[in-house]
Amino acid sequence: MQSTSSGARFRAAVAAERPLQVVGAITAYAGLMAKRVGYRALYLSGGGVAANSLGMPDLGISTMEDVLTDARRVVEATGLPLLVDIDTGWGGAFNIARTIRNFERIGVAAVHIEDQVGQKRCGHRPGKE
Repeated sequence: MQSTSSGARFRAAVAAERPLQVVGAITAYAGLMAKRVGYRALYLSGGGVAANSLGMPDLGISTMEDVLTDARRVVEATGLPLLVDIDTGWGGAFNIARTIRNFERIGVAAVHIEDQVGQKRCGHRPGKE
């Protein structure tokens, strides 16, 4: 087990490599390949979870548990800091706090959240606010 937190390791990687190249890894195996070729951090996208794990487009269908499952697999397999797309956080402020606790608990280094109002829409598609 590593003695420093994944967040601290992510910040150290950002400080050491400018800009830090973070590669998308939607499976544990993809994460292991990225680690083998020298990436210092990984990214798990909401669209990747929807497409790879659910066979669906990125339309806000993925649940927190879906993303936690894939994130846990990548973290456990690679040990690298993982940045995760948490869509809209799955609810209001209280839900978002719970979301953050759950992702911290499994060793995720950092997250980003949608900056949309209302129901989530894929960031690559038109018609969002």
